[in-house]
Amino acid sequence: MKIRTRSLYIISAFLIVAGLVISAGCARRKTEALFTRPELITHSRLAIIGLTPEQEQIFMASYIKAFPGQVITFVERNRLQEILSEQDLLKGRLNEKTRARIKQLFGVEALIMCTYSDGTDGIGIKKLLVRIVDTATGVIVGSVITEARDNFSYHCDTAIKALRADLLGGS
Repeated sequence: MKIRTRSLYIISAFLIVAGLVISAGCARRKTEALFTRPELITHSRLAIIGLTPEQEQIFMASYIKAFPGQVITFVERNRLQEILSEQDLLKGRLNEKTRARIKQLFGVEALIMCTYSDGTDGIGIKKLLVRIVDTATGVIVGSVITEARDNFSYHCDTAIKALRADLLGGS
């Protein structure tokens, strides 16, 4: 009988500790440093920097889903640079006006600068920092930070939904 009682105490203690750990992890979800400027909604040609290609793909999908009906084009900055470098090699074939026009066609209206911390700092909290900068003026038109133990997709969805809600007045 003593062994059963002792086992029940051990199991109960384990469940309580596990519950506290899980609830502490959920409680650490937060979104902060959120703001948007009205001109953010007008930017349709965007580029993302600071993420891996896989993370960039997830971020683009979340962003496009958050703004249905809006035409959004993502320009891949690495490929863009390669294309422009190739065109510059053809100086004999393209005059200055034509090269300027090509650069204008690939123009990015806003640069989405991201930093993602994957929680390997010992406490397991993952963090996504997003800053959106107007490339013509250098003005920050949107910013958000998410913190949670969840995966990268959660951070993208949370950050973009928060930006959208702030931009559209809570809708």
